[in-house]
Amino acid sequence: MVTAALRKPLNQTMLRQIKNDGIKEEVHGLPLVFLPIITKTRVALFEGDFNFHKSNSTYFTDLDTSRSHLLSFLCFHGVAKTDKELSAEGKKGTITAMLGSTYTHFKREIPTGHAYEVWSRIMTWDHKWLYVVTHFVCRGKIVPRACVADLVEDRQQQQSVHMKPFNTSLSSSEIESSVYASSVSKCVFKKGRLTVSPERILSASGLLSNVLPPDTSPIDPTSLKGGDGEGEITIDVLEKKLSAHADDQDLATRIEAERCKNLRFAELSSGLEDLQRNFLKDEEVLNGVISLGTFTDLGCRG
Repeated sequence: MVTAALRKPLNQTMLRQIKNDGIKEEVHGLPLVFLPIITKTRVALFEGDFNFHKSNSTYFTDLDTSRSHLLSFLCFHGVAKTDKELSAEGKKGTITAMLGSTYTHFKREIPTGHAYEVWSRIMTWDHKWLYVVTHFVCRGKIVPRACVADLVEDRQQQQSVHMKPFNTSLSSSEIESSVYASSVSKCVFKKGRLTVSPERILSASGLLSNVLPPDTSPIDPTSLKGGDGEGEITIDVLEKKLSAHADDQDLATRIEAERCKNLRFAELSSGLEDLQRNFLKDEEVLNGVISLGTFTDLGCRG
């Protein structure tokens, strides 16, 4: 959280500062809001199970760390801004991101002492929930070509970042085999008992639109006189305004397409909510429960 507070706010135009030598057009079509954050770590000795593999229960600790890092990196300034706005409206409390549920699919084990990476990114959102997808990946298998953090950390003072060469030899099967486990986390933003929509937080964080030119006031057609008089708009200024709004509309279209595409994965995890309604079988509701026994965590009769 401290490092997030020290970074300058994010915006989509930062991707234009990532340069690909020899290529003039925009080098990355994926919107900033969907980019992953990567945490490097390894399986500690105390995290291993009796098979000397990373214990399944320890994955959730990594999820908490990676998810917190992602949301603080992307949304810290947006949360602070929205919290201030809602406080001015009389809403009490502080905005926090709370975990609603998480689902994890274990594909292959990670040996004790083995190095790996945790990749988390925003997958999609609806009117209430923000869905974060996390992959546990073999370290060094996939190397990012550039890093947005190089542009937002004040100590770097960089105007642009050049992209590294891309390894095109990786096949889809090799990429898939590098994943140890995948998880989907469902989060909600709360200020007291008030639910704050993810879209409001993401928009306040500068993730859902480009940064338009400073003068974004409505255009008065009668002021287009070639720029000879005071307050008149030149054709160049008009073109810049129209271009900026067109870019903003294109970005919104791409973000919405990606959000809708990923909603199918969110629906799978949301379906698990029905499980709590099936905690007891119909027979148990009517006649009571017969269990196999009650024990302590040491295996003794409780």
